Amino acid sequence: MNIGWIKLYRQLITNDWLKNKNVCIFWIYCLLKAVHEPTKAIIGFQEVNLEPGQFIFGRRKAAEETGLSEREIRTSQGFCKKAGNLTIKTTNKFSILSIVNWDTYQNPKIENDQQNDQQVTSKRPHTRIKNKRIYCPESAELDLASFLFQEILKNKPDFKEPNLQAWAKEIDLMIRKELRDPTRIRQVIQWAQKDSFWHKNILSTAKLRAQFDRLEMAMGKGSSW
Repeated sequence: MNIGWIKLYRQLITNDWLKNKNVCIFWIYCLLKAVHEPTKAIIGFQEVNLEPGQFIFGRRKAAEETGLSEREIRTSQGFCKKAGNLTIKTTNKFSILSIVNWDTYQNPKIENDQQNDQQVTSKRPHTRIKNKRIYCPESAELDLASFLFQEILKNKPDFKEPNLQAWAKEIDLMIRKELRDPTRIRQVIQWAQKDSFWHKNILSTAKLRAQFDRLEMAMGKGSSW
């Protein structure tokens, strides 16, 4: 039985998942059920190796544990799979559900470490692992990086998922060094991905950062570049 805690990503609000009760319940259920370390499970007489972020899944069991119907579980599962948040491998005896990017959002080795040298313009919590600076899964930088990725997917469903930690570093530079307002960055991302020209060109946070002034100007004029 899993014990301890999980992290909830604030994008549950920004991507409107929180408004979909069934999907929200199902997604939190998946996070709670997934193992946090390599685990061996016994299914019948078969030993199954589970990696972090995986668990043995069954719709009937999920319905019992969540209070949702099996149909609601199936619909929510399909929604999360289509959104790219999980994958499922089915055999004739059982299914293994895997949460995509588990290590990015749920890595138990990450310990919060408030940085004393943060500038007033960017009071964001950061962490350190072996003296390497990374970004908290709930930071504004990673939230905006993920937001850009989700917006790109609306135009390019097959767009390969990027390294969100690397993307977040560009957002961090925009906020901390270039004094960009996070709310303004989000507005520009949303506008650019709806623009007939820019949605084809702003396909990374590095490109967003390089073209930000031109994007703001074009957005102000209400027309494509």
